[in-house]
Order: sequence, then structure tokens, then C-alpha cells
Amino acid sequence: MKKIYYLLSLLLVVCFTSCELDNYEAPNINLVGKVVYNGRSIYVRNNQVTFRLYEPGWELSSSTYMNVQVAQDGTFSAGVYGGKTYKLIRQNNLGPWVNPTVNDTITVNNYHGEVIEMPVTPYYLLDDATADCNGRLVTASCKITEVTPGQSIEKVGLYVGRNIIVDDIRNLGAGGYSEVTGVQAGQTVSLQVDLSGFSINSTNASLPQTGFIYARMGLKISGIDAMIFTEPFKLAFSE
Repeated sequence: MKKIYYLLSLLLVVCFTSCELDNYEAPNINLVGKVVYNGRSIYVRNNQVTFRLYEPGWELSSSTYMNVQVAQDGTFSAGVYGGKTYKLIRQNNLGPWVNPTVNDTITVNNYHGEVIEMPVTPYYLLDDATADCNGRLVTASCKITEVTPGQSIEKVGLYVGRNIIVDDIRNLGAGGYSEVTGVQAGQTVSLQVDLSGFSINSTNASLPQTGFIYARMGLKISGIDAMIFTEPFKLAFSE
């Protein structure tokens, strides 16, 4: 009987504990923000760059933070609890910008849905970007503006894809991008991608039946994986 009583007591404890865990409220609001330099949105590869989101009061460890991914337009979001305080922390060597200091931690007090700006200082900017498509020849250009000296440019590329999410990884593949090395700060880079060899169908390495493709330029710094990009351009091509 004692064994049966013990087992019943243990089951009741487990049951009440499970109920308490189930009664925790789910996050009820999205913390939203964007990466900026002097108020200007910074474009990156979709979901490549991450921040760490902490709720103060918990011990900072590998299991008490959330990785927040940055979309290609520099925006980010994460489910949180409204009215609480959070910290957004950048990490070294993640992003085409100067590494953070302790002063770069963003504290969000009593959050209620406002857009949070995450300021960064890039090494380079891609200014005056343009793109067009004549038939199936995509041409794009941008000016390379140095913001922070000390980092060399590995390459600048033009990337063309079927969808608005386009970068050095997500593109039409061989023949769907063009890259150049030896670029210097202050230079205006013009690149072309000839799409005449691509068929129109539903595969990833083909042109879409919509008649539209997307293109944008990107710059890679030597020794830094994450690239900085222009905004994507929606372009019509001829069949």
C-alpha cells in the first residue's frame, strides 16, 4: 500500500507541475526593429546575420537568449512579452560592419510594439544604385563609398533571381550573376548579366513565367562572410 500511495503522490506532483508549465503565457507581441546607419536601412543576405535577445533578470548563458535573424531589408522581429525589458546584443564578426562595444547593447524598456533601431557602422556603403533590364540583359551599377577605413574589398557582384529574396547564394545559379574583384573605394561599379541562355519554366535555375526577375548588387569585405547589399530591383524581361 505504501508503494501505491507513493506512486500516486508522485503522479499528482508531476501532473500539477505539468499544468503549471502549460499555464505559462506564450509571447503576446512581436519585438520589431531594423538595422540602420544614420537612419538608413542596411541590407544584408536574408537570415545570415543574427543578434542575441536577452531578458534581464535571467543569468546570461548559452540557453537564456534568443537568436534574432535579420531579413534582407535589415528588419528583424521576435516574439516577446509586452511590457517587459529586453536587451539586444550584437556579436563580433557577424555583419559587414564595425564590431560592437558594450555601449552598443540596446536596452528596450517596457516594450509595447515600437520599432527598435539597431545602429551599426558599416565599412562600405553602396550608393546611387540603379538596375534595368533591356530584353534579357540586366545592367546595374552603384558607387562604393568607404565609411570606415581599414578593410579591403574582396569582390562586388550583381545577383539575379526569380524572387525578391536574392543574394550571392539565392540566385539563378551559373550565368545568373556577375562578380568583379580589384574594386576600390570611390569607384562606380557597373555589371551585366545576360539571361538569354535561360529557359522559362518553374525550376530554380530558370526564368519565372511572371515575366519579372529581381536583381541587386552586393559587396564582400575580405575576411568577413556577411555582405552588404543594395535594395532588390524588380525588373521585367522579354520572352
